[in-house]
Amino acid sequence: MLHFIPATRSQALRFFQNALIGTAFLGCALLTSSTLHADRFVFIDETGEKKEVVGRLHGSGQGAYAIEQRDGSMEVIAQGAVIERDNTVDWTPFTTDEMVDQLTERFTPDLFRSYVDDNFVIGMVLMAPLDRTAEGPANGFLRKAAQFMNNVNNVFSSFARDMRLDTRDPDTPLVLLIFESDSDFNDYAASVTKGQGLSVSSISGFYDGMTNYLAIRMAECATFEVPLHEAIHQQVYNRGILQRLAPIPSWFNEGIATGFEANKDRIQSGPAKVHSRYAAQVSSVEQVSWEDLISQDLAFQGDVMAGDAYCLAWCLHWLLVTERPEKYTEYVKMLGEKAPLAKEDDATRTAEFVEHFGDDFQQLRQDFNLALRNAMRRQRNTREPPQKPGYLNAQRGLAEIELTALNRQDRGGLLEVQGRIRNMNPLRSLTFAVSIVTDGNTYAQWILPSVGSSRVVPLTKQYAQDQIPGTTPQPSNSFRVHIQAVLPDSPEAQQWLRGQGPDPREG
Repeated sequence: MLHFIPATRSQALRFFQNALIGTAFLGCALLTSSTLHADRFVFIDETGEKKEVVGRLHGSGQGAYAIEQRDGSMEVIAQGAVIERDNTVDWTPFTTDEMVDQLTERFTPDLFRSYVDDNFVIGMVLMAPLDRTAEGPANGFLRKAAQFMNNVNNVFSSFARDMRLDTRDPDTPLVLLIFESDSDFNDYAASVTKGQGLSVSSISGFYDGMTNYLAIRMAECATFEVPLHEAIHQQVYNRGILQRLAPIPSWFNEGIATGFEANKDRIQSGPAKVHSRYAAQVSSVEQVSWEDLISQDLAFQGDVMAGDAYCLAWCLHWLLVTERPEKYTEYVKMLGEKAPLAKEDDATRTAEFVEHFGDDFQQLRQDFNLALRNAMRRQRNTREPPQKPGYLNAQRGLAEIELTALNRQDRGGLLEVQGRIRNMNPLRSLTFAVSIVTDGNTYAQWILPSVGSSRVVPLTKQYAQDQIPGTTPQPSNSFRVHIQAVLPDSPEAQQWLRGQGPDPREG
């Protein structure tokens, strides 16, 4: 028997772990304005107080009710806590204007900007109030995000048609939240996930099945890879493919989302094509087996094995889409019939997979290897070649960094580093702390005050010779880059400029 506290959201998350890490799709039809009937539940919460929630009954099971509220969020309460229920309440889903009002109130008008496209609300949570000159760039940024999400909607709809999966319009407005500040995103993610799944620092974005919101870091809008992945989760659970709070295997949940690949603001492939990064990664997968993936979700719930699990989820999903399309469609429709809050054990889940695809997992792996080799010969992949040793060109947070590093044997093996960074924040100037940390416990650090939006500044030549406190210097063969960004007039920036730089291992 599952026991939980009636109105505590962290307990409700147990019913929907698959949707926490999966990231507003645009261009869908507007919601009907007709009035519906819903339920009014009066219940006693964990403090003994009488509470009321109004919404549509989404599902019941394991001693609980799941209630969908007007904004699309879910409230899970214990059936035994309900003292009164009335199912004649007039009820209509939120309009986009009501959704904007609710989000603006939550994040405050000074720190929230929004953009509405049909039934979708794109919101930006700011790290500080904007100057008047930044309002135009902020609106343009949101408009660009909306355009990309329109593309996602079209590509997903095309895939569903190809696989003969029925879709419908979302019932409530769909929300994408973009957080300018990493610290604000971390705080929000911690409050939503309640410690479930991956650590907050490992999350770039996520779709939450309880709020129905998609949330990402602003930095992820440079490539849109994470927004694309999470947007597919939101599509799946709002277009009638799967039901929220249903016991869906994580391998399928993540497999369908990893099937779509983005290149900058362009979606270059769907689940029927080879995903270049995962195809290159599959040979190095060691910690997770196909049998584990099919039977349980544990590998997706920790930082150590999640990378292998996501890769194998793509492998299995791609194989079934390309080599078993009819069985795949039947299987997805079966998953779509799973009831919210239903309880399901590993044996049942494995049996359902075997019923559709057989029990010869070794043959599945062999079929995948052969199919991948053939597909790679036919499909031209455009992955960038690996960077040469001693050179780095990458994005870290809200900075784009170009760096060269040279091991100077004539200076006792010290690492010589230099380069440049660009402020990728389209809205404002930032103060950066850039740290190069070697595996020998030494580092070099630059403090760059008030770098303007899109401005490029140099990282003058330094030697990574400062010792990390509490460690012993050792010979080094590699290095890591950590970048922190704060507002120029913040206490942190002033402290950095006084010579008290941040911990070089953070960021």
